[in-house]
Amino acid sequence: MRFPELEELKNRRTLKWTRFPEDVLPLWVAESDFGTCPPLKEAMADAVEREVFGYPPDATGLNDALAGFYERRYGFGPKPESVFAIPDVVRGLKLAIEHFTKPGSAIIVPLPAYPPFIELPKVTGRQAIYIDAHEYDLKEIEKAFADGAGSLLFCNPHNPLGTVFSEEYIRELTDIAAKYDARIIVDEIHAPLVFEGTHVVAAGVSKNAANTCITITATSKAWNTAGLKCAQIFFTNEADVKAWKNLSDITRDGVSILGLIAAETVYNEGEEFLDESIQILKDNRDFAAAELEKLGVKVYAPDSTYLMWLDFAGTKIEEAPSKILREEGKVMLNDGAAFGGFTTCARLNFACSRETLEEGLRRIASVL
Repeated sequence: MRFPELEELKNRRTLKWTRFPEDVLPLWVAESDFGTCPPLKEAMADAVEREVFGYPPDATGLNDALAGFYERRYGFGPKPESVFAIPDVVRGLKLAIEHFTKPGSAIIVPLPAYPPFIELPKVTGRQAIYIDAHEYDLKEIEKAFADGAGSLLFCNPHNPLGTVFSEEYIRELTDIAAKYDARIIVDEIHAPLVFEGTHVVAAGVSKNAANTCITITATSKAWNTAGLKCAQIFFTNEADVKAWKNLSDITRDGVSILGLIAAETVYNEGEEFLDESIQILKDNRDFAAAELEKLGVKVYAPDSTYLMWLDFAGTKIEEAPSKILREEGKVMLNDGAAFGGFTTCARLNFACSRETLEEGLRRIASVL
């Protein structure tokens, strides 16, 4: 695995590297510092050479590529004809709420949550019912459905806690949803990055799961393609497929043709790169967790993905850890307040070289 030099990373000019002054080391937003997957880089260079800048074609190989990847990697793949490209995961979540849940019904949002999850009830005109994501208590979820909630935003693996949910848990969860004619809206964007064991595709565990789940995923995290604007939504019952096809193109459109090429490429040819990435991330996770625990930080070591939830309660920076670390340590972590009011917490991105991670941890230690 090649890690670009610091100046190369800065020259990417992405959000991660432009939001804060150059003397601040960015360990925040979910962009990785890894070099690009070689087949992906070749596919993008080829597309540019061929001047592939027009409208996306009606048919591509993405559907088969995703279905094949899911089957190989997780043991369950959707039917290719039930897979559809969308611009990004958040758009998919919004469309699922607006068109596949009971009109006006409340949304269950586990906290802490990826910040757009907190915004989605507001932008869709729904009420939010918040539950504790540390527990994900089924009794609490059932009560919310019994009280009229129409859906649950289910991030599996979870961002920011890194929880990977078991088949048994998902089966019980989807049985409860089916009982109340509710929907489980599943965000599987972090699924390729499970560290131990195999990711469980929620929609594949039972008939109830197939009928209640709407699954949304993307190559954005595992292969660092967020800017290419191509996520995927897939359905596991025919009624949902039919309903999706009846939506206006204006509602669904916005996918990038380069994103289509990128996603198809990495699903077909990106697993060697993925496996290498996972090993590096596991090593970084273990190293960072051990070092931060020595500093008195409560660490939620993730079972998937490269984002680590940290609680600085009891340390001298507990009142505003992200702000203080940025100002005094010149290292940027995501502010836990944005994930649902967790003011003593922060989220650290460890998808970087060991050298960068060591420097980031040194800066954190200098403040603590």
